[in-house]
Amino acid sequence: MQHSLARTIFFLLGCLWTREWKARLQLIAAIGCTGCSVGLTILAPMLLKWLIDGLSSASLSATSVYLLCVAYGGAWFLSQATNRCEQYLFVVVNERIKRTITLNYVSRVLGQPAAALSAHQTGASVSELTRVQDSAMRAMIGLFWSLAPICVEIAVVGIVVCSLFGLVYTAVLLGVLTLYLYLSVATAKRCEVLQRKKNRAADRASTRLVDTLMHADTVKAFSNEASELTRLDRVFKMRAWTSIHITRKMEIVGAVQLLIVGIGLTTLTALAGRDILAHRLTLGDFVLLNSYLLRFTLPLSTFGYMVRSIQIGLFNLSELLHTIRARWHFEPLGQPLFEQAPSIEFRNASFCHPCGRRVLHHANFLIPAGAFCALVGPSGAGKSTLIKLLLRLYKLDEGQILIDGQPIESFSESQLRQSISYVTQEAHLLDRSIRENIRFACPQASDAALEQVIRTCALPPVIEAASHGLDTPIGERGNKLSGGERQRVGLARALLRDSPLLLLDEPTAALDAHTEADIFQHLYERYRHTTRLVIAHRLAAIQHADLILVMQDGAIVEAGTHHSLLAQQGVYANLWYKQTDVSAHRSDCANLAEIVDS
Repeated sequence: MQHSLARTIFFLLGCLWTREWKARLQLIAAIGCTGCSVGLTILAPMLLKWLIDGLSSASLSATSVYLLCVAYGGAWFLSQATNRCEQYLFVVVNERIKRTITLNYVSRVLGQPAAALSAHQTGASVSELTRVQDSAMRAMIGLFWSLAPICVEIAVVGIVVCSLFGLVYTAVLLGVLTLYLYLSVATAKRCEVLQRKKNRAADRASTRLVDTLMHADTVKAFSNEASELTRLDRVFKMRAWTSIHITRKMEIVGAVQLLIVGIGLTTLTALAGRDILAHRLTLGDFVLLNSYLLRFTLPLSTFGYMVRSIQIGLFNLSELLHTIRARWHFEPLGQPLFEQAPSIEFRNASFCHPCGRRVLHHANFLIPAGAFCALVGPSGAGKSTLIKLLLRLYKLDEGQILIDGQPIESFSESQLRQSISYVTQEAHLLDRSIRENIRFACPQASDAALEQVIRTCALPPVIEAASHGLDTPIGERGNKLSGGERQRVGLARALLRDSPLLLLDEPTAALDAHTEADIFQHLYERYRHTTRLVIAHRLAAIQHADLILVMQDGAIVEAGTHHSLLAQQGVYANLWYKQTDVSAHRSDCANLAEIVDS
């Protein structure tokens, strides 16, 4: 626990004292403002004491009185002004820390392997990130801008009280502080278990909320609103219960702490009144003591809450420190690894998913450089996994993958992916405009290249129908577009990069047969400078491919051209005849419908 606390505090100090000179100057200025505010806060009551003592004894001249009045007012004004500057500088420092934490957290998520990303929960991550930002702010404000200055003020005031009023006053003051701090620390330690439960409940509530909002259309389609609201209500009730339970404990202890402060304030005031009646203290001494007591009564009344807030903040930070401590470094977009279309070879390649299901079994095949290769087979045969292995999203259990004769492990993951254009089975679009989504993979592409891929992917009708053309926002997950339109935007995004290697995972599954045929014709004729590996279910679209690989149960069972595979009368031929029979059946039904209508 001590080690974790030290690591957390050092992390905060590292966030405050960065390598940027501007940030360091801002921090020094903030500390200077805090020091001035503390000094002026202690000095102002002393000036008031001298003024009252001088007036009561008539020992000051008019000039001295006016000077003390100006000094007292000036000290008060400067104290408030430096406090304002401190608050401004604190916001600047805090926003920088929040930005740093956010970038570190998102970098960690982006740096996770594909298997971990598949289990990623957006709602829980948003809850974690919000909590860690809030925790950093709590801990930083509490430790460096509240607790430290108050401790300095209390130490100085303790010295002043001891020198002016004696040990009895100092003992009462220290006794009140000791009891107060003991209750604060003890309560915070007991609340750690409840705080952990509250964090988990908040993560579950956020996950459920994001899931429901992202799939609101599905909820409505199945008329399941009541059930979803009931589930939401259940998780939010659990979060509310833990929060209320912690707050109740803290407020009960807070009431006891206020009682302790009240007793201490009454005791010190009574002692001062007794000593004034006995002529051991002056009226100025009483005002000085009362000013200090009033100055610390309000901070002390919130001192327990502040200490508990600091401990909760440090606890939350220590829980999530592994997610925000180190910044991930990603390579910027650079030159492709391959100057021309590469060849692809799988040698005795085998792969099992973490769940234990084998999806690739001793696969051996070669795709020549610049070839148009189609990968076909029934669902679950392992086609999408094979593409993810090429992207190094997964790692082989056995065998090798060679690109241009070099093992795929010899390339860095970042460089390899920058040299590949990839279209996913479902077009994952961003909540931005059509233009921004297409340019996402290649921001530096020319307008001429952009126009070409738009025509290739049959997007002109979509852009013409959009309210603001290419600059039309498409909504979250591209939900303002149809499924086929989303696929065309996703394909255009990949083609704009114009990489030597193009991987397409069912890029036209949501398109009609005519549009699909046009797009595949463009892919076959205009991209001969690229090695193309395409997963397709409709065999009519890929019958002109240079090479067709047939997968079944994780193995490549057939390989060849369309005509050679038909001649084998194997798996591919069966798939082809089934699809053409379905097409013929649909044609017969259409003809029958025309006859009936006539």
